[in-house]
Amino acid sequence: IATEDRSFYKNDGINYGRFFLAIITAGRSGGGSTITQQLAKNAYLSQDQTIERKAKEFFLALELTKKYSKDQILTMYLNNAYFGNGVWGVEDASKKYFGVSASEVSLDQAATLAGMLKGPELYNPLNSVEGSTNRRDTVLQNMVAAGYIDKNQETEAAEVDMTSQLQDKYEGKISDYRYPSYFDAVVNEAVSKYNLTEEEIVNNGYRIYTELDQNYQANMQVVYENTSLFPRAEDGTFAQSGSVALEPKTGGVRGVVGQVADNDKTGFRNFNYATQSKRSPGSTIKPLVVYTPAVEAGWALNKQLDNHTMQYDSYKVDNYAGIKTSREVPMYQALAESLNLPAVATVNDLGVDKAFEAGEKFGLNMEKVDRVLGVALGSGVETNPLQMAQAYAAFANEGLMPEAHFISRIENASGQVIASHKNSQKRVIDKSVADKMTSMMLGTFTNGTGISSSSADYVMAGKTGTTEAVFNPEYTSDQWVIGYTPDVVISHWLGFPTTDENHYLAGSTSNGAAHVFRNIANTILPYTPGSTFTVENAY
Repeated sequence: IATEDRSFYKNDGINYGRFFLAIITAGRSGGGSTITQQLAKNAYLSQDQTIERKAKEFFLALELTKKYSKDQILTMYLNNAYFGNGVWGVEDASKKYFGVSASEVSLDQAATLAGMLKGPELYNPLNSVEGSTNRRDTVLQNMVAAGYIDKNQETEAAEVDMTSQLQDKYEGKISDYRYPSYFDAVVNEAVSKYNLTEEEIVNNGYRIYTELDQNYQANMQVVYENTSLFPRAEDGTFAQSGSVALEPKTGGVRGVVGQVADNDKTGFRNFNYATQSKRSPGSTIKPLVVYTPAVEAGWALNKQLDNHTMQYDSYKVDNYAGIKTSREVPMYQALAESLNLPAVATVNDLGVDKAFEAGEKFGLNMEKVDRVLGVALGSGVETNPLQMAQAYAAFANEGLMPEAHFISRIENASGQVIASHKNSQKRVIDKSVADKMTSMMLGTFTNGTGISSSSADYVMAGKTGTTEAVFNPEYTSDQWVIGYTPDVVISHWLGFPTTDENHYLAGSTSNGAAHVFRNIANTILPYTPGSTFTVENAY
């Protein structure tokens, strides 16, 4: 009150001087609003500096003053206020920055939070200790001037070291947010794609329309809440995971989960492994950079591929667990069973440049990847479930790759559309190539490495993948299952944030990621239209 609206308990909700100045300057003069006016603006109106908006703010502030007590208005204001770092409401802000309830903050902490109201990002202690400290001290001086504290109290509070107070550990409860990972991804997309700030998203009254399918999302979250599906390290740490369900024709993301629901944590404004991670794709890259170029080169699906050459100059390779059924195998079998030797031999025959061209065409970042044969197995490539879902959508969508997205459109508080997704599809491969790739990838779930991932009632095509742990090839650091129907692409990754001797996945995908993927597929496929493939299984 001492800083934002010193006459709060005496005024009728309006700063008349500032209001008429805003009218004279056509709404361009900001600042000086009462707490009641700020509540009207933040909770009910846009942030537009216009006469119309200022007029609405004026009358709404008067109505709020008539209907509610001053303490009620102050409570609503503090519960609606934004405090930076994706946190709004003074209770969550107190826990976020200081690890205590709002009723337990000290004087210096309370002054810090009050100071953030003017500029949540500018005066955020996690962004700038110096800026936050200076703003806190200004608030303390204002409290002395307004008679709320004496000089000795001000001096004592101002001497507190800001860094000693910070407790950036509060992550909220998963029950606080209905779809935390999806909400998180929407905010990130609004910031990165549409140039909005978190503060604008929270306070400006925007309506954001998304591609969410609540049946997909809710069921995916139920799977992730079953922590028995996720491996643990010896120290009890859960492996992390991310999954995406994407509509292949439009690229709309229908569901996303970005963290395992350990200890009731939420993904809200936390790291999202489905959209933000950078992981090795392992063998899920083979359809993209190995076998698509082979099909484009005219190779028959039953072409016999080299399954015995293990040495290429200084590069040595072998199949998983050293499995070699024969010296040559048909291409469809090599893909379905995820054999490494034929994949490397194919890239060697076609040329590494072809693999890189294909990777870039499918949207992978190949710029910093070494041009070596190991790219056939994902060496040096970094990606995430969202990016891989978009790439595989081309196979499900007759060779057309859509742009993966969460937001369909954004409206301001007046209902005007200020941004919208423009549906676009990029032709990355011919339909005939997509059909042949699907024909081979159907074998993954019927005869190959994806048998344990398959859904009993639905036909899917796709690919599994693993990445060996650097310190021991018997363990893995990344496990993937990507499966699709004509209606949906499900992309799933499992692994520890950092793989080391104490944090690793034992065995192959069939022992880990397969169980999670199968549960996701079984729960969301019943909500799809049930479209079927028009091609036969090549296996």
